[in-house]
Amino acid sequence: MVVFKKPKLETLARVAEMAAAFAVVVSVIYLAEQIGDNTRLLRSQSHFNAISLGQRPLELLVDNESLAGEVIQCDANPDSVAAVTWERCRYFYLMEFNSWEYFYYQNIDGSIPPQLWLGADGYFKTLINTRPGYVRFWSEMQAGFAEPFKSYAARQMPQSSPDPTAQSQ
Repeated sequence: MVVFKKPKLETLARVAEMAAAFAVVVSVIYLAEQIGDNTRLLRSQSHFNAISLGQRPLELLVDNESLAGEVIQCDANPDSVAAVTWERCRYFYLMEFNSWEYFYYQNIDGSIPPQLWLGADGYFKTLINTRPGYVRFWSEMQAGFAEPFKSYAARQMPQSSPDPTAQSQ
């Protein structure tokens, strides 16, 4: 005949502590997986937001032939357009720069894939280096942007070459 001894209270307490520790480990693993899922979801949403914001100005051009013509004029020679045309272009350029700024900060936060940032940044650098309207916009409206994006965008602006007719003193 086997005799069973009653477990001591101390033994029961240790078993309860081990069970609690195991439960905590399982909970931490579960929470880590949930955080990973949420992080992927947030990155996906940030990617979608960036693409949507970046495409909006282009959608306006596709949908509005008049605006497209005005932006083409502003892109080529912003100093020769009528004031009302320039005002429409300024708002268009503001949307473009706002999306560039959004891409910039999402990249810093690691919320979008680095490849998306590289593509967007290259796109905007091409625009400012090939279309004078973007440079004029920046010279007039850069005060509307905060650091560090403001300094970053300013460094991307083409440097004007010195006027060969200007006299040195």
